[in-house]
Amino acid sequence: MNLPPFLRGAPTVARQEFLGNLKSVRMIMMVSLLSLVVVGGTYGLTAGGGFSGLPALVAWPHPAFAENGSHVAVVWVSSPFGAPLNGIEVEFSEPRGPTSAEVIGRASTNATGFVRLDVGNRTAVSVSARWGTSETGTSISFFPPSTNFTFAQDVGDLDDDGWVDDLGLHVLDLEGYPIDSPRPRLILNGTYVKDMDARGYGLVRLPEFTGTVNVTIQVAGEEEVLQLPVLEDPFSSFFGGPDLTLYLISSFMAFIGPIFAIVITFDAVSKEKVQGTLDLLLSRPVSRTGVLIGKFLGVFGAVAFPLTLVNLAALGVLGATSGESPTGSFAAAFLGYSLLLVALYVLIQLVFSSLAKTSGTAVLFGVLVWLLFNILYTVLTTMIGLAIPDAAARHEFGRYSALGSPSAIYSSLVSLAYPGELGAIFGGGTTLGGDVLGAAAVVWFIGLFALALWTFHKKAAE
Repeated sequence: MNLPPFLRGAPTVARQEFLGNLKSVRMIMMVSLLSLVVVGGTYGLTAGGGFSGLPALVAWPHPAFAENGSHVAVVWVSSPFGAPLNGIEVEFSEPRGPTSAEVIGRASTNATGFVRLDVGNRTAVSVSARWGTSETGTSISFFPPSTNFTFAQDVGDLDDDGWVDDLGLHVLDLEGYPIDSPRPRLILNGTYVKDMDARGYGLVRLPEFTGTVNVTIQVAGEEEVLQLPVLEDPFSSFFGGPDLTLYLISSFMAFIGPIFAIVITFDAVSKEKVQGTLDLLLSRPVSRTGVLIGKFLGVFGAVAFPLTLVNLAALGVLGATSGESPTGSFAAAFLGYSLLLVALYVLIQLVFSSLAKTSGTAVLFGVLVWLLFNILYTVLTTMIGLAIPDAAARHEFGRYSALGSPSAIYSSLVSLAYPGELGAIFGGGTTLGGDVLGAAAVVWFIGLFALALWTFHKKAAE
């Protein structure tokens, strides 16, 4: 097939660039890094349980009564699964109003997770337990007991099965100590389930149905009956589901995709200028436009091919480990717009590779380009927005500022395919329509392609 004169040399150059880059050491390194981040990250987020939403610690509050009549605040601190936590700092305070409180004492949990504080005749105290940067709060009220024991409860979805059906109970005697003989018994819907452990803790799995169950705590002939609803967790399928994982992976791609494109493209022209092979190439019956088009197609293909394979592998891992696939339109948008992202950065780097006189300068240009569009651009647009005095104009500037960065356009386009929960919960997305973003992407592509052609024609033979 005879190509138009301006395309002479494009197929040959494209093939050489594609094969040369696929076999390069840098390609192997970048594919390994990409696989680690995208595929490894996908596996870690899904097989590792995703986002269960469980707290780091649970504080179980109990009112206790000393023999002299003094009130004693007792707190047992554990993991969500009932493992006692030693050395946890617990702060006790007395409420002084709707928004203020006076600290009355601090202490750390002992080896079995307990902490006690005599609070005198106070009728209520607030409790705050801190572990590193994680903190949980509760309160203790002192009222005349109706039984010979006190209890605290916590219901959640500990096993990530989508049901709020895991009931944790903690039972102490009225002096604030675990009951050893006989130990408290747990009875579910009239059927004995288990005894509490030595620390007074017991975990009960409630039936998986939407309704109410009866849980009885039985201690030395006295009983406390709890009527508890069993509900399906409305957020479990989302927070542990494939759409959220793909949302996070698409966010990673906004950063690592450009790096992949820049690393493979940075010396596509500059290296040949330094080695003198570009002059030899241009002395043959080829056109400069054909050479540039060939380089773009070859480099883009060399990046797009492994990138797509890695992304497909991530989707496969996501489906295999979570047991379900992400929303089809969301997955397709991720795959397609990832290719658009790397195409734009390949063109950007071809411009700078043509301008650079050495490969070192080309690398520097690549680093600056990545920093500009992935970090500095957000800072600059934020500062410009703050400098606009009119609120309406500032709002409009914020809406359209995403059009000035390839990475921001990618993120905005992917957000159009977000399932409804993503935008509602994370507040992400864009107020721009697909027509505006699509037109911006086309303008960027055509503009960068024209600029790459111009710089190659002007600077390639220098």
